[in-house]
Amino acid sequence: MSQTIQIKRSTGTGKPTSVSQGELFYAYGDNGTYGKRLAIGHVNGGGNTPEIIGGKHFMDMLDHTSGNLTASSAIIVDANSQIDELQIKNQGRLKLLESNGNGSNRIDIRAPAAVTNDTILTLPDGAGSSGQALTTDGNGILSWTTIGGSLTIAADSGSNDTVTVGTDTLTFEGTANEIETTVSNNKINIGLPTNVTISGNLTVSGTTTTVSSTTVNVADSMLSLATGNNSSDAVDIGFYGLYDTSGSQDEYAGLFRDASDEKFRLFRDLQVEPGTTVNTSGGGYAVATLVAHLEDSSVAITGGSITGITDLAVADGGTGLSAVAKGSILAANSANVLTAVDGGGSTDKFLLYTASSDTVSWTNSVDGGTYS
Repeated sequence: MSQTIQIKRSTGTGKPTSVSQGELFYAYGDNGTYGKRLAIGHVNGGGNTPEIIGGKHFMDMLDHTSGNLTASSAIIVDANSQIDELQIKNQGRLKLLESNGNGSNRIDIRAPAAVTNDTILTLPDGAGSSGQALTTDGNGILSWTTIGGSLTIAADSGSNDTVTVGTDTLTFEGTANEIETTVSNNKINIGLPTNVTISGNLTVSGTTTTVSSTTVNVADSMLSLATGNNSSDAVDIGFYGLYDTSGSQDEYAGLFRDASDEKFRLFRDLQVEPGTTVNTSGGGYAVATLVAHLEDSSVAITGGSITGITDLAVADGGTGLSAVAKGSILAANSANVLTAVDGGGSTDKFLLYTASSDTVSWTNSVDGGTYS
């Protein structure tokens, strides 16, 4: 049993009043939005604009001889993938390009707005030759012009070099561990590698230099600090470090030369980071302890006391004793050794030197000897 499928249609150029989802319609009128076009109802329903899917309007654009340029029609190439001519509108001037048919690789250009009507400019031979560019003069005449085939390159050092355009490759080469170059998407990036080695001197003229390295190795045996302090003595000179023993309070400790009195000081527990000077009155500031062996030809100790050392030997200017009883005297009963000779007790005594033993002692009796 055969069936007839009909679609909605219109004798004008518009669409029917209502076109449901997936419903087809055709408008027979010329031009307009839907004239000579086949359309289908929108996927979202009849209230939306139908989609044009074909019709005589488009078939007419294709109905001409292949390879011929036809007005208001699609461009269709012939069996050799060619067309006979092409019109290009450029800034109000109409140029006609057409094959000259003589088998050469030349193109004839007609420029009616630039020269006499219907005049043909045939370009000179040389199209496609290396080192040539297509140029035009003030009359719109095109010609092949030889351009520079080489490029001179120069740098801060070394002799100038020549690069042949179209033949040589110009390379931007870095220096190992100093500069690296990469090329991508027609761009050359020049930068520092991950690990940088500077073989010459490095001068940093900024006001702040931050080093975030966990390990710093310095070959210089003498570090120079406060190099700008040559016209006055206004800043302290030294170094300090940060620590936090409580987990909630930053503290600083270090060694510095105090510009106010020219003395070197060890400090700790300072709660305000030092600037050009160390605030000895700042919160938490305390004198740090130095554990070291001190040696000098002469040492002056002023104020305070010396504690925490063993009995100072006679050879070092001490007594070698940690305590001396009341009433005792110090006597060298052994060479270079002082002894506390105790004279205590309830009886008066005499200090006696005995030549036979070369000693000093206390005695409570004196023998006058025998006389005759």
